[in-house]
Amino acid sequence: MVSRTRGRPLLSEGNAITDEELLDAVLIAFGENGFDGASVREIARSLQVSHNLIPQRFGSKKRLWYAAVDHGFGIVNKELTLAAQTLGDDDLLVLRGLLVRSIEIYATHPSLLKIVNQEASQPGVRLDYLFDTFIKPVRDFGETWLNQLIEQGRIQPTSVTLIYFMLTYGAGGLFTMPALTAKLNGEEENPSVRAQAEMAVNVIFDGLIIS
Repeated sequence: MVSRTRGRPLLSEGNAITDEELLDAVLIAFGENGFDGASVREIARSLQVSHNLIPQRFGSKKRLWYAAVDHGFGIVNKELTLAAQTLGDDDLLVLRGLLVRSIEIYATHPSLLKIVNQEASQPGVRLDYLFDTFIKPVRDFGETWLNQLIEQGRIQPTSVTLIYFMLTYGAGGLFTMPALTAKLNGEEENPSVRAQAEMAVNVIFDGLIIS
């Protein structure tokens, strides 16, 4: 029997790593380095598994990217669905709660916004996939919800596109650009994620709500 010391696990132990753990690491790599800059071999090395493990499970780098974004945005959709079930029946309060929860989720998974940002700089098949599969359904849902509240006379006419960018790359920037956030805050202590999400949504709602 081969004995082993503490510390770095044996590469053969990679089979104990779940697909979810692998895909979480892959999301971070694609978010930080982009599709072209991310290295499957480096991801395997960071996880201390055999470099063949990831291709064996997911195939090509292209297929790995699709599996990773499906995994990441699947978590977002699941979390938002669960949140919607706890926010009551008032459409305005539900909208507000979903916006706050969205910021909290993306704060926990900033790589998703980084990946969208990477792909959104120019047209391409990966951007098409992100838009058609994940972004457009949210846009359509938000547009329907906002139009309903506008018709009820509860909020000002607004653009769902503007709100999307304010949330994802306005409030979301606090978490996708931590180095800049730290410089802007200086010596001030960072508020909690929840507090920052609440403040961001309050700014939006102050301009939307008809009193």
